[in-house]
Amino acid sequence: MSHVDDASRQAVEIYMRPLKLLLHDDITEVAVNIPGEAWTEKHGTWRRHLLPELTFDHLRMLAKLIATCTQQSISDSAPVVSAALPSGERVQAVLPPAVPAGTVSLTIRKPSAIRLTLDDYQTSGAFDDVCADSTTPDDTERELTEHLTHGRIRLFLERAVVTRRNIVVSGSTGSGKTTLMKALVDAIPAGERLITIEDTPELTIAHQPNHVRLFYSKDSQGVSRATPKLLLESCLRMKPDRVLLAELRGEEAFGFVRNVNSGHPGSITSIHAGSPLMAIEQLMLLIKESSCGGRLSRSDIRQLLFMLVDVVVQFGVVDGRRRVTGIFYEPARKRAALG
Repeated sequence: MSHVDDASRQAVEIYMRPLKLLLHDDITEVAVNIPGEAWTEKHGTWRRHLLPELTFDHLRMLAKLIATCTQQSISDSAPVVSAALPSGERVQAVLPPAVPAGTVSLTIRKPSAIRLTLDDYQTSGAFDDVCADSTTPDDTERELTEHLTHGRIRLFLERAVVTRRNIVVSGSTGSGKTTLMKALVDAIPAGERLITIEDTPELTIAHQPNHVRLFYSKDSQGVSRATPKLLLESCLRMKPDRVLLAELRGEEAFGFVRNVNSGHPGSITSIHAGSPLMAIEQLMLLIKESSCGGRLSRSDIRQLLFMLVDVVVQFGVVDGRRRVTGIFYEPARKRAALG
């Protein structure tokens, strides 16, 4: 190891000390979203810790030292780095402009030393909730269907969010899609960790304090070269409970499919379309036109969407008033696509 490598490693250890103090016992994940505080996860629950020593300059220097220590670079044009530290922790760091100015996102994962046998899983009840028959409606499906059938739309939407259905809000420009999205996001339980991906800061998060906002440059016009695809790959290393893409207009459409198919259900996004089924078609066309989805056939993409999109809410202006004009929710069609 060179003197430079050794010096950068020692510097990382010094700057990591406030966060290393949190990595003890059963805690394997530490997340920093803004200066002055950090979050730890234990047994599926997040807890906030106030750490005034974690200033913006401290966090930015730590991110740069981590990049240097692992022979990478991080900058305004390349604001994302993924690294494994010599001490074994995996770190995901994101700097502005891919996160809001004055903030740094750090996610640190300690490798688990726990090794379980199948007998351990059996004893703990890990296999008790396995459902072998995916063709039969479950309790949540029946509940949502009943709410929708009886016109209990507010309750249907609230329960669709809480039970982690994937929701697309469809409508024309100026119809109020973003405002409705914010109302749906407000229904997400406050203890969940959210990560949003957007090109402009529209989707504000009001009730979930553990959140990170990631930004990409629209049409590659900004300094940052961070793309929706890169940010999606990054956020999957940032321990999200949900990943929210604000609006689907281009390449990010394929990212939406990747996201909801990666074990992070409960996404909420929006698209420009005139009806719920046209929203599915529009999403299919966006994926087909993307660099990653071009090789898929239209029928395969359409079937994939019926498997992954649970709810489409059509929002529009009627007689000068914004209102829901239609809802797509066909769980039987989803089961048929899966079967």
